[in-house]
Amino acid sequence: MLRWTGTLIFGLMVLQVGAAIDPAHQATLAQMEKFSEAFAAVASEVNPGVVAIVNKRDVVVGVRRSTGDPFFDHFFRGRLHYRREQREQGLGSGVLVSRDGYILTNDHVIARADAIEVELSDGRTYDATLVGTDPQSDVAVLKIDGRDLPALEMGDSDKLKVGTWVLAVGNPYGLRHTVTYGIVSAIGRGNLDLLDYEDFIQTDAAINPGNSGGAMVNLRGELVGINTAILSRSGGNQGIGLAVPINMARNIMQQIIARGRVKRGYLDVAVQDLGEELVEALDLSVNKGALIGEVGASAERSGLQPGDVVVGLNNREIANADEFLTRIARTPPGAQVTVEVMRNGQREKLRVAVGDFNALKGMRETDLGLDVQELTAAIARQLGYRAQTGLLITDVRSGSPAEAAGLQRWDVIRQINRRPIRSMKEYEDALAGAKPGDEIGLIIRRETRWNYANFYAVLKVPK
Repeated sequence: MLRWTGTLIFGLMVLQVGAAIDPAHQATLAQMEKFSEAFAAVASEVNPGVVAIVNKRDVVVGVRRSTGDPFFDHFFRGRLHYRREQREQGLGSGVLVSRDGYILTNDHVIARADAIEVELSDGRTYDATLVGTDPQSDVAVLKIDGRDLPALEMGDSDKLKVGTWVLAVGNPYGLRHTVTYGIVSAIGRGNLDLLDYEDFIQTDAAINPGNSGGAMVNLRGELVGINTAILSRSGGNQGIGLAVPINMARNIMQQIIARGRVKRGYLDVAVQDLGEELVEALDLSVNKGALIGEVGASAERSGLQPGDVVVGLNNREIANADEFLTRIARTPPGAQVTVEVMRNGQREKLRVAVGDFNALKGMRETDLGLDVQELTAAIARQLGYRAQTGLLITDVRSGSPAEAAGLQRWDVIRQINRRPIRSMKEYEDALAGAKPGDEIGLIIRRETRWNYANFYAVLKVPK
């Protein structure tokens, strides 16, 4: 009887509290519950399309064995033998973007992998083929053999606005299919010295090691970015996560699938950011844009002049030099763009032809069968390299003189014919006099996470 009475009293109290809630407050709670349900629905929809990527790598390990001579063993610790062991390099994330098995991820997730394994949310595992990579934007494309796979629909990252809700899905710290949410806190983020081409989406959604290559989606469940990096003093999430916009990643993927490499646009101009001192010294009426310092022949023919301040490209505002160069790089070579400049206090629009960045490398690299780029401190840090200077080999084509010389992707060229190589100009100057049939001596540095070695290679210029 006492238990029944207590239950009745408690029930009456609940009724009184419920009756006391303001109807407007109840409506707000209902809206919040619907908002929460929307997040849950999106997470449920996109989770199957995000995969775990295991990077496997063969490592050469030295083992000392007895020589049979006690004196030699005592002083030299025996003879050094080598064996190959396979270890899991690490776990990252990827996103299925086609039902037949194409996957977008980060280049650094699969860098230097000897084997790549992909695990789906339902536990199925596949051996993945590396279709191609673009280290300059940290994008990689994989392929698995499958049908009717749970691919995500790609959205339009150009429509993202600061304040938009997004979800980040990936495998942080090996915790499979973790979902976090936040807002887009900035767009077009660059000048971070992480990559050559930076146009990041910034978010406060929690992104941690292992999230790299995972999905950033909007509330419609559309893929709008590939989670790539964090800015952190501790190594963990501190509210600043970065993603490659899907429009950039999609363009790179399409080029890699079509021709195995990425073509980038180029303008022969030297530009710099506008600082307060420059604005005052030049008496400019704008404080955002890219100041043109030098103009090459083709840009001059298009009407660009030193001292012009680029404030717009194809009717979109330009905030700084990095944004201008990145957007030009995303433009197909040969295309015409509209460049808006401030000149003598007046705005002018010019039609400018975009050149081919790859053509700048010259035919000599193509003949030798390798692609290179300057090894910057940011790239060295990303690769975990001790070397900070040299020319990083980003591609070695099959059957080429470079392959015959034993060169590999991610090797660093330190010298050519005894000349130190620290820049593209030094590299091009060193090759400028090479003739068909010549032999070129290279000092190559090859690094692993645990060790490095320098060796001599001979490249023969094809006749």
